[in-house]
Amino acid sequence: MEIHQLRYFVEVVRTSGFTRAAERCHVTQPTLSQQVRKLEEMLGEPLLQRRRDGVILTSFGKTFYERALAILAEVRAAQEEAAAFRGELKGSLHLGMIPTVAPYLTPRMLKDSLSRFPQITFRITEDTTDNLMQAMRKGTVDLSLLSLPLPGDEWVAAELMRDEILVALPKNHALGGKPRVNLQRLAGEPLVLMQEAHCLRGQSLSLCSQAGWQPEVFFYSSQIDTLLAMVEAGLGISFIPAMARPYMGRRQVKLRSLAKGGAFRTIALVRHRQSSPTRALQRFWDTCLATFAKD
Repeated sequence: MEIHQLRYFVEVVRTSGFTRAAERCHVTQPTLSQQVRKLEEMLGEPLLQRRRDGVILTSFGKTFYERALAILAEVRAAQEEAAAFRGELKGSLHLGMIPTVAPYLTPRMLKDSLSRFPQITFRITEDTTDNLMQAMRKGTVDLSLLSLPLPGDEWVAAELMRDEILVALPKNHALGGKPRVNLQRLAGEPLVLMQEAHCLRGQSLSLCSQAGWQPEVFFYSSQIDTLLAMVEAGLGISFIPAMARPYMGRRQVKLRSLAKGGAFRTIALVRHRQSSPTRALQRFWDTCLATFAKD
């Protein structure tokens, strides 16, 4: 069994086919296909079902895929440890971030790490919580910046900060003059919210439910700035994370805390419990914790 055969196999699974996998591995498709065949022959079991519309894992392939990911992670960790002995810290990290966090925290998270570890390369993906959790299970994303809580006990999480959830009101709204707003007094107001897959939407609806009313959602978007534009136009109210406040520009919108102590979400770094943290990941993890501990 060769390491490059494992890499080829994993890339075929990630891309659901041989053509794109070969492109990403910088080899010809016949070469990649041949090496995957040799791997299957050595194991004595087929790993993939080959179809016209792509490939799917066999039962054994599903089990072996998880083992292959673990082996490759250990190889990568060993390579980074070897580099550390030469006085270097090298590696690559694929970070996942939910869209209601990424624009506001990414520069802060990366600034110290880029200056301290210039040999680490970063790739960032913005996606919903469910998609990022699935990517971490597959090993295609190393760690993510998410809003807690998460379902299940398969995650290692380190809390970075609490972010207040504010209600966004049109500038002439009757309750805009108050520093805090009782959510019950907004019952019946049309809402503009994040799309269904975004966790901020669920948190917003939960706040309304706790206040005893079922909101009428007028408009959905995947962008916070679009929600603010709709509120500015007087088309409804919304819920906005406090970390977005400095980036509002000249939006004519009033952001107010909720009564009774306000509402908050917890932002955390998250990785899969079964992943094998590389030295680069651990140093980045520790640097982020130190950066946010200064607050």
